[in-house]
Amino acid sequence: MKDHNEFEDHLRDFCRARHAATRTTPQFDSQVRDDALAAWQQTQPKRSHPAGSGARRIMMRSKLTGLTAAAVVTVAAIVGVIVFHDGATPAYAVEQTVRAIRDIKTVYMKGEFYLQGQFECWMRFAGNPDRPTHVWLGREGYPMAKICSPDGVFGLNNRTNRVHFATRDERGMSWIPKFGSLFKDSLRQAGAGDAIQVSDGNDVITIRIATPQREQEFLVDAQTKLPIRFTTVRDDNPTQMMRQTLAVKNLVEIRYNEEPPAGIFAKPTDAIVVEQEVDCWVDPDSGLDVGEMSHEEACRELARQACQAMIDLDEARLESLALFFRLWPPQIWEQVRQMKEAGQWAQSYEITGEPYPEGDVWFLPTELKMASGKTETQTIMIKFYDFDGAKRCFSIGSKEKGVVD
Repeated sequence: MKDHNEFEDHLRDFCRARHAATRTTPQFDSQVRDDALAAWQQTQPKRSHPAGSGARRIMMRSKLTGLTAAAVVTVAAIVGVIVFHDGATPAYAVEQTVRAIRDIKTVYMKGEFYLQGQFECWMRFAGNPDRPTHVWLGREGYPMAKICSPDGVFGLNNRTNRVHFATRDERGMSWIPKFGSLFKDSLRQAGAGDAIQVSDGNDVITIRIATPQREQEFLVDAQTKLPIRFTTVRDDNPTQMMRQTLAVKNLVEIRYNEEPPAGIFAKPTDAIVVEQEVDCWVDPDSGLDVGEMSHEEACRELARQACQAMIDLDEARLESLALFFRLWPPQIWEQVRQMKEAGQWAQSYEITGEPYPEGDVWFLPTELKMASGKTETQTIMIKFYDFDGAKRCFSIGSKEKGVVD
């Protein structure tokens, strides 16, 4: 009984919010209500359904002056109603899409995260689209991939065949994209002042969800009832989404129930196992070529080149020498470019101390001086690597901010 009451309270609050936020004519709303209830009755089994009957009572008792057709679609998403127009043709079957997502076995996605940028992902499921049994996640243009399976989680660099492995199970962690919830959560954003528009085409169904801060659009295959594209059309507060570990901004391609590439979820038997995950990020095409330099000389040279690249805002050079900059999303690069154009970026640097080692990591104190007069202190962390006899070094973070991960 408790779940039943909570459901009715939720739906009642929703109806009140719509009533308070929207202004339409009573005749229009009565027609919308009657059409929705008529379609609902066609889909209900003969036996009693507590949650459904409670929803019907609320809709009948409420003065639904603010319940527009978009709100009916949202209620349909909650109670599993199929909404019809013109008496026979389905405009959109929300429950069919939810069920279709629940039944998928694999999915391939290609899209964009708010913070990390372009990515592609393979997932395998066993009945729960929010908890995959296997995940492969990579970033476009980078050899690194994160892989999660029942055996554990590991980072793999396909360029160097280096792997960092941990036996912990991360399939329920926040970094796993929750594919099953993406559609439902977007629908649930609908509330007071929001709008859902549904356009029924021959091949695809378009669902556009507008909230005060962002507007999102789903394209759904009319035959399979599965989403095939997801687009954030407008976002007035992207910083909010960047605070999430992996927040999906767009999905330009979604494919279902295909067999993933052979071995994509497996740890290579000949992989080179490393102690730290950052050790997987490095490659022989990046970093500073140490050559005949001593460790002290190489540290100073790396700092000089990295600091000058910072002043020049040389993105390619920064990402090569300092792994931290590989995490910057396009929005951050755009912001700092604007700062540089406005004369508000770094102007000079100074190496303020001598290089010193702690274990296999070297440290070098530096200062970057900004145009505003502010000074930023960074004690650069530098690590050396051998690639088939060739030694290279990289900045893997700083003492102030820690190791890149």
